[in-house]
Amino acid sequence: MNATDAARRAGYKDPYKSGFENSKKLQKQISQRMQELQKKSGASIMSQQELAEFFSNVTMGKATEKVVANTGKVVEVPVSMKDRIKTAELLGKSYGMFTDKKEVTGGLEINVGVGDWDADD
Repeated sequence: MNATDAARRAGYKDPYKSGFENSKKLQKQISQRMQELQKKSGASIMSQQELAEFFSNVTMGKATEKVVANTGKVVEVPVSMKDRIKTAELLGKSYGMFTDKKEVTGGLEINVGVGDWDADD
């Protein structure tokens, strides 16, 4: 979930703007919490930079994975294309490159009826 999704779920009227503003306001607290978690777990939690480097390496085909070949031996092969495409998508999302914007055109007529009534009552 990103900041826009969080703002949309929270019910903000303009989730794009509110999500951005909220993420700026909360950046310090998020950073502090990440540092606390890194201290607790040692170096087991990746930083944003480390994650971006990992995604980049996988996307560019620099990463490999170990698989069992037909002969039964474990061999090291380049990461599959579907995994490279997925990491490219995740890297793009982390940079906010993909936004869902829809343009709606047309008119909307609203008729409000108050029910049956007599003016004589």
